[in-house]
Amino acid sequence: MTDLAPLLALAEDARAAGRPVEAAAALRSLAALVPGEPRIRAAHARALFQAGLWNEAWDAYEVRFDLLPSAFPRVTRPGPDGPQPMPIWRGQGRPEAVLVMGEQGLGDTIQFARYLPLLAARGMRVHAVLDPRLHALVAPLCEGLDLRSSTTPGSIAGVKAWLPLLNLPRALGLSPQAYRGRVPYLAAEPERRAKMRARIGGEGFRIGIVWQGNPKAPVDANRSAPLAAFAPLAAVPGVRLFALQKGPGEEQEAPFPLDRLGPELDTGADWFLDTAAAIEALDLVVTVDTAVLHLAGALGRPALMLTHGRQADWRWLHAADVPLWYPSVRLVRCPDGGADWRGAVARAAFLVRSGNLPPAA
Repeated sequence: MTDLAPLLALAEDARAAGRPVEAAAALRSLAALVPGEPRIRAAHARALFQAGLWNEAWDAYEVRFDLLPSAFPRVTRPGPDGPQPMPIWRGQGRPEAVLVMGEQGLGDTIQFARYLPLLAARGMRVHAVLDPRLHALVAPLCEGLDLRSSTTPGSIAGVKAWLPLLNLPRALGLSPQAYRGRVPYLAAEPERRAKMRARIGGEGFRIGIVWQGNPKAPVDANRSAPLAAFAPLAAVPGVRLFALQKGPGEEQEAPFPLDRLGPELDTGADWFLDTAAAIEALDLVVTVDTAVLHLAGALGRPALMLTHGRQADWRWLHAADVPLWYPSVRLVRCPDGGADWRGAVARAAFLVRSGNLPPAA
């Protein structure tokens, strides 16, 4: 059997060196020789996303269901011999009702929930099955939609079309220019925002930071930073740092002044309501690639996202520094193509010192 590792490494080197079209072509040929190999398909999807070949990339990205079978939503319909899988709707025709199933992480839901109203705008009845922790956050966006919990199995009569949440841009036939849509598309509750502004105060340049993602996620090895790496940001005169970190990583000690908002953030069943209020009370968010980044972008608030110099997630590969998803976000990559998080934070600190920051949307 052919050892694919050297061939995949060559293609990855070409992609990381800024030659994604060349990498995609090589991987397309390799896929023809080894049909169905998920590692090839995943690398091909990454190259296509970086090259901006979006339609082909969306199709290739369905490899995620082979790599993460537990994340694939299961939808069935009655059959002659019992329940049978219902095929994914890919945008053909105009069904009367569509079932949208949430998938993967909370950040994915925050990023792609913006497309749910577009289905309703086309005259479809929309049933959205999402993580219940986000229902209160996205409820205003989902007004008029049937919002259901992903933790409760159920059935919906008359639904003949369904798709995973991340398939929406492709199924809707959106052009890349339309991926951003209207931003901001989420907002903090006014009472929570007023309370958080009083808590944080108006002194200094106020920055919220997040350093750790979900350690169980396969991508976490290349996206989380130690809290100590944020020291260059803390050293900027006039800066006040506030921790927006919740859960894993919260236990890390900071070798610099840090106001920990964590204990009073989102302690109930509804997530990110207090965090959204805090973000709207801050001047800037500096974070690794977590749901808080997506929340800041959805709120239209200025944010710098620290990312691995080479192993960024697929959704950021197309952009040098401004992702098409969020106009108020700028990417700050680790220098030298690696995981020098302190170096990335130093770059972020320079942007703060120079005032070269993204504007609010």
